[in-house]
Amino acid sequence: MPGRGVLYDVVVIGAGPCGSYIARSLSRLGHSVVVVEKNVRPDDNVCCTGIVSQECLSDFDLDESLVLRQVSSASFRSSSGRCLRLYREAPVAAVIDRPRLNMSLAQQAEAAGAHYLFGAMATDIMPNSDAVEVRVNGQRQGRVLKAEAAIIATGFGSRLPASLGLGEIRQFTLGAQAEVAINGVDEVEIYLDHKLAPGAFAWLVPTKDGKGLAGLLTRHQAGFRLKDLLYSLSRQGKIASRRAPLSYGLIPLKPLTKTCTNRVLVVGEAAGQVKPTSGGGIYYGLLCADIASEVLHQAFGAGDFSAAALAAYQKRWRASLNRELKVGYWARSLFASLSDRHIDWLFRIADKRGIAELVATTQTLAFDWHSRLLFQMARQLLPFPKALEPAWGLGLR
Repeated sequence: MPGRGVLYDVVVIGAGPCGSYIARSLSRLGHSVVVVEKNVRPDDNVCCTGIVSQECLSDFDLDESLVLRQVSSASFRSSSGRCLRLYREAPVAAVIDRPRLNMSLAQQAEAAGAHYLFGAMATDIMPNSDAVEVRVNGQRQGRVLKAEAAIIATGFGSRLPASLGLGEIRQFTLGAQAEVAINGVDEVEIYLDHKLAPGAFAWLVPTKDGKGLAGLLTRHQAGFRLKDLLYSLSRQGKIASRRAPLSYGLIPLKPLTKTCTNRVLVVGEAAGQVKPTSGGGIYYGLLCADIASEVLHQAFGAGDFSAAALAAYQKRWRASLNRELKVGYWARSLFASLSDRHIDWLFRIADKRGIAELVATTQTLAFDWHSRLLFQMARQLLPFPKALEPAWGLGLR
């Protein structure tokens, strides 16, 4: 139990998947945890498609009832209408009810003993020699929470990491999405069309009961471009109406240089632990949350919350994800540099060189680990060796 006026063992800032997962893990290990969340409910203001791997569901003990649809195929479409369908015999991913994921993990953390403060904004974090203090402005009044350690799991955009000297993430994109009624679409569709989503991609993802999610990633005019996407899908008869409430979210494309300091760890999107290719952050975030929980538990055993002791967190998550993040960012940058004409040419080459068969038969294919597949596809599609030099430089030979 904490002492010397310390109220909790750990203050977790943010009740998204990473924050509540850490709260659940540490509470189950016997630590006293408080979670500070600016929204009044954990499932408020969620903008995420919620596609996760089968491994993600099992590895992190996620509730199977969250699954809306299993995914074993996806159709990729170019601006000219060319289609490349990638498939596997068995499901490799699932579409989950993303707002309910937040709620489910928060309920499990509460059941394990974690305490939640909703409608409370953490405005400052102050680590010192004997504790860390987190200043919170709530719906009623301000207060200061004192703990042995703190976790920043706010999602991307918080100023707290920068205030601790951990730097800022300057490479990011914007996701925009709407829930729609779908007509006759029964698999994930990905649109590689720079007129719809410059430098990135758009999607239509069936969920359940004739509904789905339409969205895109882009750096500019996300709302305007999403309305264009909905108009296009409506004209094609794929959705019943182009009128739908829009939601938005910022997505980091590179990680923080530093993700720990004295008594504080940064986890998930706040740390930039996101796939640069797809913008998905659930699996990487939970993987890093698992590491953060283990490192903090060890810190309690040793009674040492210094930056040197907590550096094991950064060392371990970097060892797991560094190559994936670098290769993913390289692949994303390469794709963004292509014109629609180049993309259409790649579709033709992919069809000619059997990329669909490669994906269907590659035994090492992993939904969450893209680097090896990206390299295999690049070797099949790109005719000039110089195009592969960045990947070779990352140790993928």
